[in-house]
Amino acid sequence: MEPRRTHLVVTLGPATRSERDLRYIKDRGVNFVRVNLSHSSLDELAYFVGLAKKVGVPFMIDTEGSQIRTGPLNGGGLRFAENTDVTIYACESSPGGDHLCLRPGYVLEQLQVGDLIYIDFDTLILRVTGVSAAAQGRITARTLSGGAVGSNKAVVVDPVFDRRFDLPPLSPKDYQAIELGLAEGIEHIAVSFVRSKATIDEVRRATQGRMKIISKIECVDALERLDEIIPNSDFILIDRGDLSKEIPLEKIPFTQKAIISQARRHNVGVYVATNLLETMIEKKKPTRAEIQDVVNTLLDGAMGLTLAAETAVGKHPLECINMAGKLIDHAERVLASAPPHPDGDWPAQLAAPSYLLENLAPALIPPHGGKLVNRVLQRLPDPDELAGLPRVRLNASQQMDVEQIAVGAFSPLEGFMGREDFHSVLERMRLANGTAWPLPVVLDVSEAEARALAPGQPVALTDETGQPMAILHLEEKYRFDAAEAARKIYGTDHPDHPGVRLVYAMKPVLLGGRVDLIRGRRSETRAYELTPRQTRRLFDERGWSKVMGFHTRNIPHRGHEHIQLRALEEYCCDGLLVQPVVGKKKPGDFKPEIIMQGYERLVEQYYPRDRVVLAALSTFSRYAGPREALFTALVRKNFGCSHFIIGRDHTGVAGFYDPYASQRVFEQFDDLGMTIARFNEICYSPRTGDYIDLDGQAQDPGMVRMISGTQAREMFLRGECPPEWFMRPEVSGLILDLLRRGLPVFEA
Repeated sequence: MEPRRTHLVVTLGPATRSERDLRYIKDRGVNFVRVNLSHSSLDELAYFVGLAKKVGVPFMIDTEGSQIRTGPLNGGGLRFAENTDVTIYACESSPGGDHLCLRPGYVLEQLQVGDLIYIDFDTLILRVTGVSAAAQGRITARTLSGGAVGSNKAVVVDPVFDRRFDLPPLSPKDYQAIELGLAEGIEHIAVSFVRSKATIDEVRRATQGRMKIISKIECVDALERLDEIIPNSDFILIDRGDLSKEIPLEKIPFTQKAIISQARRHNVGVYVATNLLETMIEKKKPTRAEIQDVVNTLLDGAMGLTLAAETAVGKHPLECINMAGKLIDHAERVLASAPPHPDGDWPAQLAAPSYLLENLAPALIPPHGGKLVNRVLQRLPDPDELAGLPRVRLNASQQMDVEQIAVGAFSPLEGFMGREDFHSVLERMRLANGTAWPLPVVLDVSEAEARALAPGQPVALTDETGQPMAILHLEEKYRFDAAEAARKIYGTDHPDHPGVRLVYAMKPVLLGGRVDLIRGRRSETRAYELTPRQTRRLFDERGWSKVMGFHTRNIPHRGHEHIQLRALEEYCCDGLLVQPVVGKKKPGDFKPEIIMQGYERLVEQYYPRDRVVLAALSTFSRYAGPREALFTALVRKNFGCSHFIIGRDHTGVAGFYDPYASQRVFEQFDDLGMTIARFNEICYSPRTGDYIDLDGQAQDPGMVRMISGTQAREMFLRGECPPEWFMRPEVSGLILDLLRRGLPVFEA
């Protein structure tokens, strides 16, 4: 994906203060992080600057600026009833935390009787009644609107007679923050409450011209002097929260549009901040109104978005960052592919169902080939017409292939491969059009069946009972050389190779053409078998953008668990898709339903809550080593996985492939769009009580304990319970209980 043109700024705070948080933030392509100096100490600023520098995320200083705020208050603050007399102190002369005070304290001497004081977005409104003791650090006022007020809350004064307050452009804390920023090489500074060009000049002097100035528009003074502020700033930031304290709410949208338009004429980029995704402070999803606001802000021409409380103190900061990124990415794609007409009208295609389905879950990795295939018939064919079609009966594996093609798991395939694609895949692991694809997906029939079929005619594909489950739109039929196909797919034609045996057992003629699915096959694991559209929607509903995929045909052991959870964290993924295959396996393999039940217990009791999806993939082992590793990755890409785990001997066949060949095959492709998480063999260290990646190095057998699915099967067959370091007791207990009851656990 191309880098975003729209910037995203994230505010750090209690909800995002760990190195892990910053690594996730960096991984999501955030342009800047910042802290709000009005709510942060200099020590906290130094901590966050150091953390951002360590992780490698650009930091933006954000000043307090020339503003009036409440001073420190004890406990939960103070509550005032309506029509109550109040003494307001200068912070420097306040009797203590049980009294309302303002800072900077000298502002009291600029107040006049009749001035209105609005505190914390109009939570408390006071009218000044006496200023005779202002020089001694106190005035009197009366509440017009009662309410609670806390420490360090914003204050706006509505003077009885129009006048300006004499406030310095930078606070003492701001100057100290600038010194820290210069020492750390910080290159951007957001200046709060810019009131004139003089503020910008003072900041340029204080920063020695070494920082780009982002002038924050958040007061009426700034609106009156936009003509001098915009051309002298490097960027503009519209703080809609503070601005709404000084102008009516209904004027904010038009003010925003006007500022962006004026800044555009000077080629000055504009950031927009405050209340963008406010609902996500508490909830995992924004409101439709917030989405509309954010997208309209981007359509107005904003250069960047700034998340504030959503990521500083919210309950779902990473989901919020994902949501903002998704809205930005989608808006940029729409503007690039379907921009408005010169007359302002938008293309009708944006509301077409086909467009909406093609662009489902745009925050996730695009399907392989760019489009998620859907060959499932919405209307059942006429029974009489269906009855008159020639028929081909499918075995269990072919039924799985038809279904996976139709639901898009094998995108971009829309049917069984024709001759050109088949030979291209054999020769270079790509379809004829150049798209990476490592394995043939073909339908083989006998000579007699082929003679009864003609290209151009539809063919009913039936299950083992003779019931139609799909229609093949036959385009071609062709022969293939089994020996040649085996050598190119498997790198050998040795009869001991199980994949070679599969090829030699195939019928001699292949049918190529698109398929339409009438109904799904019969399946004992249907409840687990989510389609790519379902997983993509599920990931999107959870706010995920980066998903780690895991392929397995084994019951889970602690080595699997270690790899999965480590990959989830190391690659900064939002979630994990664990997707065991449930197709035909070798005798002695665990039955699919047992594998699913084992993983269910892990997900319920040990995996991070709301970060794992368990689903089954109805396909079968093709025993193709490196080619199959690539195949398993591309299929998970279609399910929405941006990342995929490839471990030691992934999809290997004993004695035929190097244990790390399945990792090296990905070096041949730079156009997959996926990130491959490579892991070596995992073992357990009794000395450290931890799991170790062997990293290809020999270990003293007495120092480590190996873990494998084969060992697990052997222990269970002997009636032994694997130790807890090998397998969770909830999983091993499930299997031993079934064995004691004489129920089937292994494939026959």
